[in-house]
Amino acid sequence: MTHKKLYRYYGTLSVILLLLSSVMQAQTPARGEHVLNLQTGATFYTGHLLGTAAPSSHLRSGFTWAGNYTYVIGTRATLRPGIGLMYQGNRYTADVPNASDKIRTDYLAPQFSLHLINETMCWHLTLGYGYQWYRDAGTVYGKPRKVTMNKIAGNIGLGGEYRFPRHWGIVAGINYIMAYSDSYSVRYREETWEVRPHYRKGDKVWDDISQLSVFAGLSYHF
Repeated sequence: MTHKKLYRYYGTLSVILLLLSSVMQAQTPARGEHVLNLQTGATFYTGHLLGTAAPSSHLRSGFTWAGNYTYVIGTRATLRPGIGLMYQGNRYTADVPNASDKIRTDYLAPQFSLHLINETMCWHLTLGYGYQWYRDAGTVYGKPRKVTMNKIAGNIGLGGEYRFPRHWGIVAGINYIMAYSDSYSVRYREETWEVRPHYRKGDKVWDDISQLSVFAGLSYHF
C-alpha cells in the first residue's frame, strides 16, 4: 500500500468518525467536559530515514512528550464523541565516529475522538490530521549538518484513563504518527541541497518518517 493510499484510508476513517461524532452529539446534551492531558514516555522511529548516524540503533528509540486538550460532548451517555487539539514532540540522538544526529520532530493536529466512559475508567480512540516539523541538527566530521523536512501527517491513538473522584486522573496509551516525504533539505558547509528520497516502495520513491509512541501522564477535568 502506497503512502497516498494510506492517506486516503486514513482520511476515510476520519470522516466516518466525524460523522459518527456529529450524530452522537445530536443525541446527547450540549453540555460536556473539558480535559487536559500531559504525557511523557518512549517513542520508536519506524521510518527509513535515520540521519548520518544511521548504523546506530539508538536512533530507533527516543523520548516523547505530549499535551492534549479535548472537549468531550455530553455527560450521560456511555459512548461520547470529542474534539480537541494535540501537540507531540519526539527526540532521537546518536553518535558514531565522525558523525552525530540530534533529530527532533514536533507534531500538531486537531483531534476527533470517541470515549467509552464508566464511573472510574475511560477508554478513547483518537484520529487526527495535521503537520509534522522534522529537523536533524547533527554533525559530520565536526561540521554542522542540518536536515529539515516539514510535512503533512496524520495520527491514530488508543488509550485509557483511570479517574479519581474529583478532577484528576492517570492516563496511558499509544499513538502512531504516519508521515511520508518526497524531498528534504540538507545544509552542510554553508551549502544547501534539496534531496530526493531513495527508498523505493513498489513504483514509488519516498521516505517514511513515521513514529510509534507509548506514554503515560496526568489528566485534569473541568
